[in-house]
Amino acid sequence: MNASTFENFLPEHSIQFIKNWTEGYDLSIKISFSRKSKLGDYRSLPNQKHQISINGDLEKELFFFVLTHEIAHLISLSENPKIRSHGKEWKDCFSALLRESISVYPEDLQPLILLFSKNPKANYMASPEIVRYFNPNKKGNFVEDLCIGNVFEFKNERYQIIAKQKKRYLCENLSSGRKYLFRACAEVKKIDT
Repeated sequence: MNASTFENFLPEHSIQFIKNWTEGYDLSIKISFSRKSKLGDYRSLPNQKHQISINGDLEKELFFFVLTHEIAHLISLSENPKIRSHGKEWKDCFSALLRESISVYPEDLQPLILLFSKNPKANYMASPEIVRYFNPNKKGNFVEDLCIGNVFEFKNERYQIIAKQKKRYLCENLSSGRKYLFRACAEVKKIDT
């Protein structure tokens, strides 16, 4: 792993954590173009090699957060290849790495990271507080900002909010009639009707 390749993408004082966590692994870290479907990816390659890719357009703290997520896959799956990808072993590892590196994050983000580390989710989108932190200048609304009955546009399709179900929102696609669950922090464009 050549740390100098991606050091400019990281917050101050984070590189030593990455070096410590990945020592002894044959790992390549690749900077990817922006992908809408994912922020990062871990792959176990033949001959005990590993590859992590991270979107290069992320803010430094989010880049480090996503890289930590992927390194947790590297460590937990290397210890036991038969575990579930986002199962208990991965959660425990990711949680420990987040707590160990908490000083890397700005003071106002640290409480959000610590709260997230208590029960890490596979996707940071499951934490509306962290999503809001990294999207202060969002162009639209979050689904949770709208009311039951409101209509919104998401990926060129129109939906209407039917009900809130626990942490997600049941919405109907107005052209197909099919129902979908949206995360509270899905960014959408409200349509005035």
